[in-house]
Amino acid sequence: MPNRSALLKNVLLFLATCLILGCSKGDRLGCGSGKNTTSDESGETALEGSATLIGVYEVTAYQQSEGTCEKLVDLSPAPSHLVLYAFEPSDGGATRLGGAFCAGADLCRAVAERASEPAIGYSFLSGDQASGWQGWAVTETGSVAEQKCAATVQSHKLSSSGQDMIRIETKTVDVVFVPDSEEEGVATCSNKAAIAVASTEPSCKSRLVLAATRETDR
Repeated sequence: MPNRSALLKNVLLFLATCLILGCSKGDRLGCGSGKNTTSDESGETALEGSATLIGVYEVTAYQQSEGTCEKLVDLSPAPSHLVLYAFEPSDGGATRLGGAFCAGADLCRAVAERASEPAIGYSFLSGDQASGWQGWAVTETGSVAEQKCAATVQSHKLSSSGQDMIRIETKTVDVVFVPDSEEEGVATCSNKAAIAVASTEPSCKSRLVLAATRETDR
């Protein structure tokens, strides 16, 4: 049986890393717009209706896969609260929807008031109420034999089963793909190419599921 405290620490660190890499200026991936419009000059698709998600949530379930992606076990301790809010990214792109863990409702509100890029949390690229909101993050890239690229990719899916309830599922996969270019024997491996391969749903490496309910005092 895995150590729950160690698992939680690793998961939060993993999410922090994926947020930093997934929102890089170069590929502009993993960052969703908080606008209810179409797209900006970078080609980012706005999140339809995402403004209705903004608020403070109490985490009611936090589960990690064990053995296989189908089997989930509770993680304890788990983060107590999550806040979803709009923020202006440091790279000057469109307003985005950020999500960050916090120790209580008041701390969540303070995070939202600062409206800074979350250090630990989620971000979503596209979607709507009917299909859910999708986000991608690349946590690690590199090259392998025969000048192929390798990457670890997270797929974040946010869904809402009611006005005050959300569910976030994160699947982690390892992918191998052809580099965008090669110069003097060095392959160029991009986040965009890694996510394109990951979107074909290869075998799941691990899975994390979070459920949360909006705080009544908004």
